[in-house]
Amino acid sequence: MKLGAIGSATMVQKAIKEVADDAHGVGPILLCGRSAPVEEVRSALLGARESRTSAVESYAIRRLRPDDRDQLERASVLVYGGEVTHTLDDDTVADLGVVGRVERPKLVLLEGIEMPVDASVEAVRVRGIEPPMVLAAKRGHFPERRLLRAIADRAGASGPALAARLPALRPHVVESVIEAAARRNGMVATAVWIPGADMPVLSAVQMRMLLAIGVCYGEEIGADRAAELLGLLGAGFGLRTAARELLDVVPVAGWLLKGGVAYSGTRALGRAAVEYFEHGAVADVSKLRTLAE
Repeated sequence: MKLGAIGSATMVQKAIKEVADDAHGVGPILLCGRSAPVEEVRSALLGARESRTSAVESYAIRRLRPDDRDQLERASVLVYGGEVTHTLDDDTVADLGVVGRVERPKLVLLEGIEMPVDASVEAVRVRGIEPPMVLAAKRGHFPERRLLRAIADRAGASGPALAARLPALRPHVVESVIEAAARRNGMVATAVWIPGADMPVLSAVQMRMLLAIGVCYGEEIGADRAAELLGLLGAGFGLRTAARELLDVVPVAGWLLKGGVAYSGTRALGRAAVEYFEHGAVADVSKLRTLAE
């Protein structure tokens, strides 16, 4: 498929630059707090083969001070681990006060002999600590999957570069990238009423998604690889054509169905990209449609 059929060279170059900029200079996942939870988080992040230890750093396994903020700001994601009872002790409250003032994505893991629910409630009362940032776990029941998923969600644009260095984090970051792109395209397709006017936006979002997934797998992202990925992107056009045809059948509800097809089609392209990078072969269109359905 020729490049002009699915988007301009400028669109592709912009997507390459945006993804490359996001991957450049990403800091480590920085761990701080009490030793036991911090070591469990470290083990979860570095548990897969080919993990790069430089992507995870431990800092200040002691009480934090306000002047630690400059060091903590180096993090792509800041993770604080606290050992608590039912409630927070004064040292943990003081630590969270420092963490809450750090202007980086952050996550708080509170671990106790019993489920520290009361401590979680107290934690979100600290300025800068919000409910999605707090995970509670009973000692001996470490929530590895929930933790990795939460870190992937907090990482945002830094996620793909971190996933390249931390394979344990990769499936969660990939899912986050795919879901964000699918939701955006679903909303765009529903909002744009002029037939075909949504195509450049949908294509740009899908291209950026494919390149970001490539970064997750440690691929060098450049013009050659982008051109190789255009085949995956092109496979989605049949899905958008089907969405437009729905408008002829159900003119009003069709707009909602169109959004659903754009969402599903983008997810299918994302899953095809995962297959491509994991197995070295582009998924065929029939499999792509099965995924979308």
